Amino acid sequence: MRRILVVDDNPDDIEITRIALEEKGWDVQVEAYRQAEQALAGLRESEDSPALVLLDLNIPGMGGIECLRQIRADRRLQSVPVVMVTASSFEADEKRAYEAGANFFLFKDFDIDRYVENLDAVLKRTMV
Repeated sequence: MRRILVVDDNPDDIEITRIALEEKGWDVQVEAYRQAEQALAGLRESEDSPALVLLDLNIPGMGGIECLRQIRADRRLQSVPVVMVTASSFEADEKRAYEAGANFFLFKDFDIDRYVENLDAVLKRTMV
């Protein structure tokens, strides 16, 4: 079973992501962290890398962009696909995410069905 790491300070968003993955039939283990620092520690301590990281852009503490930079700076983790997830609709945020090394940028849509479909599409492209 492949492991997906979700880094989001909102427990509702974590649960929505779990439900979306289950609804779409993804056979994955979801590991959730509510702080970027904890997620980085978990990534570095784990013997195997996750299949994918879903990283909230505006997570408190070091923030999603800095967390992503640290993932990309770690030789063992730099090839892990990272999807930056956010409710922000600012193009500058998307640009910063890609410049920091994000593989995809996923908008947390207020339309749950659209979010589920978009998440599923991203997973199909990254977890072939």
